Amino acid sequence: MKLQKTLGLWVAGFLSAGVALAEPVAMVTDVSDGVFTVVKDKSEKVALLSYFEPGTTLRLNANAHLTATFLTKPVEYRFTGPAKLTVEKDRIVASEGKAETHAVSLQKTSAAKKFTVAQRESVTQAAFEMRGAGRPGLRLDDPVDTRLTGNSLVFSWDGPRSPSGYRLSLFDEQKKLIHQTSVASNSWAPAAGLLKAGSAYEWEVESTLENGEVLTARGKFNLADSDSAKAAQAQTPPANSSFSARVLHAIYLEENGFKYDARRLWKELSKERPDDMVARERSTR
Repeated sequence: MKLQKTLGLWVAGFLSAGVALAEPVAMVTDVSDGVFTVVKDKSEKVALLSYFEPGTTLRLNANAHLTATFLTKPVEYRFTGPAKLTVEKDRIVASEGKAETHAVSLQKTSAAKKFTVAQRESVTQAAFEMRGAGRPGLRLDDPVDTRLTGNSLVFSWDGPRSPSGYRLSLFDEQKKLIHQTSVASNSWAPAAGLLKAGSAYEWEVESTLENGEVLTARGKFNLADSDSAKAAQAQTPPANSSFSARVLHAIYLEENGFKYDARRLWKELSKERPDDMVARERSTR
């Protein structure tokens, strides 16, 4: 119920933010409180990942900030309030306030353009992707149903632990056991060289409770080939990059199937903006 309520609020936030469901030209990649769309005498709060159509009018209160990235060209606009803005087909015009423009990755704006289609569908369907498989009480967190770059991989899960700990098993794509270990905590990092680029795997966690009941959960993932992993890593923003740049990178990772890496990045973004419901929701997908 709590998850459904959160999703409902998130969807309502997108819709109430004046999100158009057709032909957006820009997407919000950073926003603070105090940013609103204005339609006649009504003002609606703008949320992260909202979309703007040409003709959208915006108001920024004093000290509010907004970053919007265009979907068809590698440029983002940054504003600090107070400001009044109008979204045009290929730019955002400030009738009050001053605009800054910054170049962004063309690959990432292309990913954001694809992302808008998927995002609009998910808002319409109001559905979550279920991650992890297993009996109630033991749930795999990551990696599940995802492609990995292989960068700092950590397996994690939730559920009751047996007195002797958890048993973790790793299988190759022929379902042959290639590694098994006992783990006292609910996370485990594989040794270097254990997993091979371009290969698919399954993993299972098992916990035997004091009453003899055995809980298990099993999931799948695959490691990208070396070229794909290097291409994704080459798109990683430099250290201390802007919030907007990292949002675009998270979208890029999602659109290229690297859901595990994207979730880790969304979790970092959510920690920075604990009140941002959109970042928090995407960190749990």
